[in-house]
Amino acid sequence: MDKQNSKMINITPLIIIAVILFCFSAAFFIMTIAAVLLNTYKMLPEPHELADIQPALVSKVYANDGSLINEFSIERRFWVSLDSIPDVLKNAIISIEDKRFNSHWGVDSKRIISAALVNLVKHDYGQGASTLTQQLVRNIYFTQEKKIVRKIREILTSVQIEKYYTKDEIIELYINTIYLGGGTYGFSAAAQKYFSKSVYTLNLNEASVLAGIIQLPEYYRPDKEKNIERITVRRRSVLKGMLKKGYIDKSEFTETDAMPIPSNPFSTVTGKAPYFIEQVRRELENKFGADMLYNSGLSIYTTLDPLAQFASEVAVEEHLNGFQQMQNDRFLLNNAALFKSIGVNRNDTVSNFDSLYSENEKLFDELPDSLRLRKIEASVLAMDVNTGAVRVMIGGRDFEKSKFNRALQGVRHPGSAFKPFVYAAAMNNGYTPASVIADRPITIIDETRGDVWRPENIDKKFYGDMTIREALRRSVNLVAVQVIQDVGPKKVVELAKNMGFSHNLPAVPALALGTCEATNFEITRAYCAFANQGLMPDPYFVEKVVDKNGKIISRHENSAQQVIEPILAELMTILMQDVILRGTGASIRDNGFTRPAAGKTGTTNNYTDAWFVGYTPQIACGVWIGTDRNLPMGMGITGSRGAIPIWTPVMKSLHRDLQVKNFESDSLEIQEICPISHELANNYCPNPYKEVFLPGIFPNKCSIHTVGENRDTSNALKYFGTPPPQNTPANTGLIF
Repeated sequence: MDKQNSKMINITPLIIIAVILFCFSAAFFIMTIAAVLLNTYKMLPEPHELADIQPALVSKVYANDGSLINEFSIERRFWVSLDSIPDVLKNAIISIEDKRFNSHWGVDSKRIISAALVNLVKHDYGQGASTLTQQLVRNIYFTQEKKIVRKIREILTSVQIEKYYTKDEIIELYINTIYLGGGTYGFSAAAQKYFSKSVYTLNLNEASVLAGIIQLPEYYRPDKEKNIERITVRRRSVLKGMLKKGYIDKSEFTETDAMPIPSNPFSTVTGKAPYFIEQVRRELENKFGADMLYNSGLSIYTTLDPLAQFASEVAVEEHLNGFQQMQNDRFLLNNAALFKSIGVNRNDTVSNFDSLYSENEKLFDELPDSLRLRKIEASVLAMDVNTGAVRVMIGGRDFEKSKFNRALQGVRHPGSAFKPFVYAAAMNNGYTPASVIADRPITIIDETRGDVWRPENIDKKFYGDMTIREALRRSVNLVAVQVIQDVGPKKVVELAKNMGFSHNLPAVPALALGTCEATNFEITRAYCAFANQGLMPDPYFVEKVVDKNGKIISRHENSAQQVIEPILAELMTILMQDVILRGTGASIRDNGFTRPAAGKTGTTNNYTDAWFVGYTPQIACGVWIGTDRNLPMGMGITGSRGAIPIWTPVMKSLHRDLQVKNFESDSLEIQEICPISHELANNYCPNPYKEVFLPGIFPNKCSIHTVGENRDTSNALKYFGTPPPQNTPANTGLIF
């Protein structure tokens, strides 16, 4: 008996210690669980995050005809409201992903228990039990990582979501956010990607396929041949679920199950007008920020004319391909020793230049005129002369190879395309279209530096006396130089700056020949003022921006500056019409562009740049071609030959739907001019022609014709060259 009591006394402390340890362990466990839950709760989304779910949406870019030309996005997703989603799609989703969606409170207890038992047996997390609400929460707030803590947070957040949103709102969010393979998010984007159609028009077959993708998007996506058998089996599971819930009947199940898997992949819209799109992207990202541009589902309506843009790209490619071949041939012809050095004949060198260059890079780089530097580039810029809306922009031949936008960033010498600004300044300072200047050799000495400059005409000839009208029409250099000397280069610089030129404008006589700096953007914008009664519009690319709810958040307001007097703009337009009708731009008419138009060619020294900038009463367009390294393109590559073959098809396309419109010239005065003296004609002047003038600024009365006088009308400066016939169209007729 004493022994038994002794044993009981010895055991009791152990039991007490065990109980105490158990209590402490239980308390520690409970506290740990509480801490984990508290920490988990703190990591849940804030109430404002739950109440304002904003999934990332694609921003769409539209041309001026409403066609889609580009998209900005990180996740490809388009928002669609629930009332626009067909019932067949909603029913398919619920049937395969969450049969008790309309009755649970965010978590399906039955599915959780069932999945837990399966996972316990398999020692895996493979069996899912997530409701649509849980999937939505996971997609928006969490990752796909399979961990217990993440699952607890997902469940708690799902319960909260069910408090904030109705079932309809939850499924609307789900339909617009779920990932469906191929970089697409939401059923609207998936319907477009896989079937090239709107989500509103999905039929039972298409809806059941899309619902089947949800589980394993890349494994089931229907645009991959290897997935067809798998998605066929998966579609049957969706259809069975719909049949079981009574959404479809047996005949619909059988008919759809026998159908082939639909697939009509959508072609991407990216790649159109890349330089234009990049400018739009830059402007909007600076204005709204990258997050809003790429994620908020903006609708961006631009000024681009897509048909004219396409015509421009074709014209540039076709025209420059021929020029490039000429460049290649001349380079190879001038480097005959090259063939011997690399042991390849000339034809093989032409055909395999790229690979030969990479193998013999050092040898090629030692040549004075490497072919890789002779890549001929182009820029095209066309805009509405009244509003400044940019209709066409090409910044180079290949955006992928060079992002440098030569239309906006390429600073070049404009050559003779600058002469209209010289003559505009002259007209402001007493000159008239009938003013006569002798085309003769001149020498200009820079007294400060002692430099001597003897400018030349492009053909190295001299033509004697000629009017300002004729000098501009024929782009005679020596007349322009004498005019700027008389007027003063500073006055020309002042006018050019007032018309938007912002780069280097040296106040020297050579400025008359375009030895300044300008971009295609600047010079085309300035020509708009000639076409638009002296008003120079502010160019723009975006008409308006609309948010995902249809609210206009940005709209362009047209603005313009009066940079020259309207009457001066009218006069310069009449003079530049002559350039196209019978001057250096006459090939425009030969190529079939017959609308009233004005413009000017431009060619720089050694044929490094070729320009044509011209306009109608509606559209101005500037075209430049050249090399990025300012290398000569070859003898005879003038503005007429190099730029007009691009300008003409561009303008044809731009005017395809525009009414024919004439330039205004009501404010100018018309006078009869003697064809010999180019002064105001009197009753004795033979065959007078009509000319236009600024009001009150006329030549004197003809002083060489009197009653019965017979005059020698030969050119006193015949010594310098053969003058043109006196009765050619250059000296008769008035251009309006």
